[in-house]
Amino acid sequence: MGPPDAEARLGPVDELDLRPVFQPIVELRDGAVVGYEALVRSGPADGELHSATALLAAARREDSVLALDLAARSAALRAAERAGLDAPFSLFLNADPATLAGGSPERPSTRLTLLVEVTEQALIARPEAMLRAFGRLRSAGWGIALDDVGADSRSLALMSLLYPDVIKLDLRLLGERSPEDRARIVTAVGAEAERRRASVLAEGIDSEEQLARARAFGATLGQGYLLGAPVPLPEPLPAPGRGLRLPGAGGDPFGPTPWERVTNWRRPSSGSSRLAAEAARVIVDQAAELGATALVLAALADESHGPSSLERYGWLPERVAFAGVLNAGDAFEGTGVHSGRLAPDDALRGTGTLVALAPEFAACFVVRETGPDEWLFAITYDRDTVVECALPLIARMQPLDG
Repeated sequence: MGPPDAEARLGPVDELDLRPVFQPIVELRDGAVVGYEALVRSGPADGELHSATALLAAARREDSVLALDLAARSAALRAAERAGLDAPFSLFLNADPATLAGGSPERPSTRLTLLVEVTEQALIARPEAMLRAFGRLRSAGWGIALDDVGADSRSLALMSLLYPDVIKLDLRLLGERSPEDRARIVTAVGAEAERRRASVLAEGIDSEEQLARARAFGATLGQGYLLGAPVPLPEPLPAPGRGLRLPGAGGDPFGPTPWERVTNWRRPSSGSSRLAAEAARVIVDQAAELGATALVLAALADESHGPSSLERYGWLPERVAFAGVLNAGDAFEGTGVHSGRLAPDDALRGTGTLVALAPEFAACFVVRETGPDEWLFAITYDRDTVVECALPLIARMQPLDG
């Protein structure tokens, strides 16, 4: 045995004694159990690798995150099947971002409503990879739950792009925010849930006071020790509540281009390059004023505009949650602005697009050169259209780390 502070080793994942536990998810209006979140545990409670935190830390040290993720998911599904967990119950399964970025899990043949939980921190760290993964997950029949909302306001800038089925408000994290931040987060989540017909789930309900706060925040689902601890599935199972409804909608990043979407119902105006630049600048400045709850995305018509765009967008990482520019060559290397190269036959080439998105603001500006210092441009402030225009841009972005 090593010294007391030695880091525990994971060893072969297929030899781990995985013992999943399940925390109930409750309908706050009638107290019925609508599903469970599966949480991974290993071995006895006093073991070094019992907790999910210790398991994941060991897996990261030994480059076994993918293997652990798959093994934990399989163990949870086997335990659910043994216990007779079936429709209309839902089962929430956690997924490591690295696993999803490399490829999304196949959906098992079960009648359960299955949802993958992804934390807001994973979304903030690699939004372009997560959004691509969510598209694959939905195609395979999974639902999407955005977890731990409340820790970082930047997730509010990206939330609309996810089309989440469930948004999980973390009451503990919200309790650490200022009243102004808390109000901004709660109202943004409520508005997004209403737009997408998503469910708001309050987690961390450990007292009657927190239960009352969850209801005040607009949550219809709840999770926490007051409502049930993480334990093996009960025998017999409780009578199921009403099945969780998944909106199932998701935007198409490879559908119509932003130019097509905007000009389909907004007649373009014509003007000089200076006039077009002024219109775009107003949108960028508004996003910068909104700060950490805003994102700015741009696609340049061709690489020749890259050097001039550096002055226009290079300062944004210090002001907004996410900034990205496509088709700018190497102009933004080292600036904190995400970038990406468009293939010669990419449909986005030939037109310029600028998107700004925040909980309280949405705008998309599209422009096309028609002659020497002659441009056609159009602007929409319709949120659904703006979100649809943002998806093809962010789907083509590359992560800053490579």
